[in-house]
Amino acid sequence: MAWTEYADKALSDWYGLLSANPEEDAVQEFLELHPAMVPGGSGDIGPGGHHGSDFGAVFRRPKLTGAGRSFEPDFMWVTRSSSLITPILIEIEKPSKTWFTKAGRPTQEFTAAHDQLNDWRTWFDLDGNGAVFREKFLIAGDRYRDRPLKPQFVLVYGRESEFTREGGHANPDELRRKREGLRMADETIMTFDALRPRYDHGRAITLTMTSLGARLHAFSPVFETGPTTGEAAVQLDDPSAALARSALMPPERRTYLAERWAFWKAHEQEKAQHPSTIYAHGIGGE
Repeated sequence: MAWTEYADKALSDWYGLLSANPEEDAVQEFLELHPAMVPGGSGDIGPGGHHGSDFGAVFRRPKLTGAGRSFEPDFMWVTRSSSLITPILIEIEKPSKTWFTKAGRPTQEFTAAHDQLNDWRTWFDLDGNGAVFREKFLIAGDRYRDRPLKPQFVLVYGRESEFTREGGHANPDELRRKREGLRMADETIMTFDALRPRYDHGRAITLTMTSLGARLHAFSPVFETGPTTGEAAVQLDDPSAALARSALMPPERRTYLAERWAFWKAHEQEKAQHPSTIYAHGIGGE
């Protein structure tokens, strides 16, 4: 599927879902199958991360365990730059929840959702949790392990329609400005209407972190293989179940990607056996 066709289809399906007043689980499932719509994977959130995440991967419901309480964000990218590792932790809520009461005060639901970001911030500040995080979630080896961690926190909450004249508030423009003042320096707060497919997330994959390591959950509908696929193919599991789960892929595309995944895995293994050999590859996706 061409990117423009996919982007139009994904946005149409997304707004169709939002208009149906979905529960949070339905939104979670949609975004797991469309990782290009999950913000934060390519430096678009926070101070760095423009090198992207290991294997272009976003984690679904990763578990933060270590000192103190344990937490489970809805999504997490672990992005990199030349000087930083930037985990992007994302909380979503049921889209119909409102930001403000009729009196212009943050609702209890918003306050509770926003406070989860502070829970995660506190977790990273506890002694030892940084090392635990590196060991568990830096899945591409030791190349970036010594770089400082600078996490960023994202809350996706509510609808932009609340901040229109028809949204039930007498002063929507004032509340929009107040909304911007609710976030801290390491936070991004946005409505569900702000999510859209990002071209630079087009080759993303969704992973589940298990006790046995990272496991494939789904591929972006426009995922392409290429020379950089080999390292991921060696470290991650068989793609068959994830490809079967992936959205908007005809059977022949799933079969082709499985074949190319196996090809690049074998190629990577051959490179490891013959490290002095120089390989030439074309540029682009398959």
